[in-house]
Amino acid sequence: MSEALFLRLLSYEDKAAVLAEAITATREGRFIDSLNHSVDPDSFEQIPGSPFAYWVSERIRRLFSELPPFEGEGRTAKQGLTTADDFRFVRTWWETLPEKVVSGTSKTTPDEFRQQTFLGKQWIPLAKGGAYSPYYSDVHLVVNWERDGEEVKSWICQRYDYLNGKWEWVAKNSEYYFKPGLSWPRRTTSGISIRCLPSGSIFGDKGTAAFMKQKAAWLGILQSLPFESMVGLQLAAADAAARSYEAGLIQRTPVPKVSASDLTRLAALTQSCVQLKRKLDTRNETSHIFNLPALLQLNNITLAERSTLSNSEVNQAQSQLAGYQQEINNIAFHLYGIEGTDRQAMEATLAVNEWSARGEENEAENFAEDIERVAVDHRQLTADLLSYFVGCAFGRWDVRYATGAQSAPELPDAFAPLPVCAPGALTSSDGLPVRKAPPSYPLRIDWDGILVDHQSNDDDIIHRVRDVFELIWQKRAEEIEREACELLDVKALRDYFRKPAAGGFWMDHVKRYSKSRRKAPIYWLLRSSKGNYAIWLYYHRLDKDILFKALLNYVEPKLRLEENNLTQLNQRRQIVGTSGREGKQLEKELDRQESFLSELYDFRDKLKRAADLNLEPDLNDGVVLNIAPLWELVPWKEAEKYWKELLDGKYEWSSIAKQLRRRGIMQA
Repeated sequence: MSEALFLRLLSYEDKAAVLAEAITATREGRFIDSLNHSVDPDSFEQIPGSPFAYWVSERIRRLFSELPPFEGEGRTAKQGLTTADDFRFVRTWWETLPEKVVSGTSKTTPDEFRQQTFLGKQWIPLAKGGAYSPYYSDVHLVVNWERDGEEVKSWICQRYDYLNGKWEWVAKNSEYYFKPGLSWPRRTTSGISIRCLPSGSIFGDKGTAAFMKQKAAWLGILQSLPFESMVGLQLAAADAAARSYEAGLIQRTPVPKVSASDLTRLAALTQSCVQLKRKLDTRNETSHIFNLPALLQLNNITLAERSTLSNSEVNQAQSQLAGYQQEINNIAFHLYGIEGTDRQAMEATLAVNEWSARGEENEAENFAEDIERVAVDHRQLTADLLSYFVGCAFGRWDVRYATGAQSAPELPDAFAPLPVCAPGALTSSDGLPVRKAPPSYPLRIDWDGILVDHQSNDDDIIHRVRDVFELIWQKRAEEIEREACELLDVKALRDYFRKPAAGGFWMDHVKRYSKSRRKAPIYWLLRSSKGNYAIWLYYHRLDKDILFKALLNYVEPKLRLEENNLTQLNQRRQIVGTSGREGKQLEKELDRQESFLSELYDFRDKLKRAADLNLEPDLNDGVVLNIAPLWELVPWKEAEKYWKELLDGKYEWSSIAKQLRRRGIMQA
């Protein structure tokens, strides 16, 4: 068959003008190298799906028939689990009970992980896609896989009755669950994003996975520009905005033969990329490998200086990652035998097809966007610091890492099982949260899980946060606190903790603990109508009595105190009278006190209504269902939304819905 002429205009803004010029040139017998591509259409059949890959050379198209596909020689790519109801079966990892999460070491076998699900462990890390993050991304989700997924499998078969009991048609390839491998988001507007999949995990249908020996080296190959170009050649132009990196696409993509020495070099480069990104993630409070916030991993004098240095380190990591990626690309191009103009064309094509829709011109900038998620402003880093201090006060984090009394623990291998608690957590020898403070622990912990906004109370949240400031900075604590307030743009710490909207601790916390479409704040703000009084509850200390304890130990004493203050003011008025300057001032104080008491009575009544439901929290239900009964006090529309849905009869599978039904509160 004769050759056909193709014109490629993707890199030009004024395509109409360039097209007209190209047509004129063709009629005149002139050939514009940058636009014209003359190809025998039969050549397209060498690429799976026969796409019109006219812009690459015959040499590149021939690689699809000369090289072996990825699938084979001990390598495979698989699609994973679909729960058919993620809200029911999927949680963020920090909202589950640690003792209910599977655990193990690099020597734990898949069968041993599976056996744990029959022994009271039900939550398994779930790799389910996520944002662009090559080489490494923490697994934020867990899935209920109790008794080897008994409930999930049953629900799938109910939901899709056409399966005739064949749950594995939807929850696919369960024989690969718990094995270490590589994973990536199946559908994305970004480039392909391959990252480590730790052992002891399950991969989802949107978090497709691959398995092979020498995983680190193959991670480099699959994340290389030549491999991604080979993947891109198979995709239709219509997929440019939202590409689907299906398992089958990866399976049939050609891969080069790799020598032992190249495998070793690729593994070393890949591990360097992984370690750089993991080091940055030790600053991330919601990560499995969190140790300390960024501002406590540095030793500069002021918070602003620490913040500046932190961002410098992020920039340096970005540069190093781009350098490592270039080395990986060089090795991969050599292995594929792609050189000269073929390489230049492939690099240019990938830049246009992959990154242009996202405003990026090259792969280095793509990495920059990924890393910049860590490089945040002074305010955000200071907010992270305050969040850590609250966690210390509740006994979640081990403050001894911040004081230097304990050294940061070494990170496990990236393919090892994820820890049940982060390295920076206050844990006992079994790796689970402690039940009481270790001997000589330097910080008082609020074990009841309750802090208050009450300046004269020992459990005042500001007092407890200041305890951490003083422990770390000692004589400079007040100075550092003032600087923190400046960076947070508030006059005082209490203003930051009282503000319920954007810019306050509560909404910062909600944003920080919202991942993968789940909103799961674990420090709960219960706020009076005007914000003059508040209680903070720690999700992991919830029990059936916590609301009554809050009433008895905090709200009622506060009411008695303020009632006594009102009595004293009335007594003064009887003596002073209502006229004169002092009398008028006293009248204003009485009005304020009566208003405040009314606010407290309202707070007490709303809290008592929630307590009188006598609901026993079940962390397996997740944050949003457990917080719902407190909807009158929580400045968060999500709480009211889920409370209304519970009353309407939704989420009948949950513990709270069953309790509400037994009490006749919820619709049958």
